[in-house]
Amino acid sequence: MYMKRLVTGIAIVIFFQIAAKAAMNPISNPASNIYNPASRMDNPDPLSPPTQPVPQQKTTEVEPVAQPIPPVPPAQEIKEQPQPLAKPRIPQKRYSFKTVQEYLNAAKKSFAREDYGEFLFITEDALRRINAGTLKASRKTKQKLVTYKKIGSGLLNQKTTQELQEP
Repeated sequence: MYMKRLVTGIAIVIFFQIAAKAAMNPISNPASNIYNPASRMDNPDPLSPPTQPVPQQKTTEVEPVAQPIPPVPPAQEIKEQPQPLAKPRIPQKRYSFKTVQEYLNAAKKSFAREDYGEFLFITEDALRRINAGTLKASRKTKQKLVTYKKIGSGLLNQKTTQELQEP
């Protein structure tokens, strides 16, 4: 019992000491110590380099002089701006393959349909995903896709030249 009173008394004395020290040293506004260069404009600090005073605008009233109105030039024709070229239509992606083997099967099917544009698009998409790291493939499969890409671009060029030559 005696020990509890002793500990309580010591705690009260320490509490009052802390409160007394806080009252002796009040916390001032910490933002008052921030350097503000704009405050030197009207009341410069003698230790800081001199700044030029803000020039005051002189207001003098000037009466407007009547000037003749210049003649209006004839209306010029406005040239039409050239329209930007139409962007090539990119076909919608109709597939979402998870493996390289599925890409190869889809490429073979489009090749069998003689749809060389889609054949080339599928192989380029597979190569793009492999290079980005979102699709894993062996070295042999990558070489096969590169070969498909070369074949597809050659066949597509050949098909477009044939379509242009036909009347």
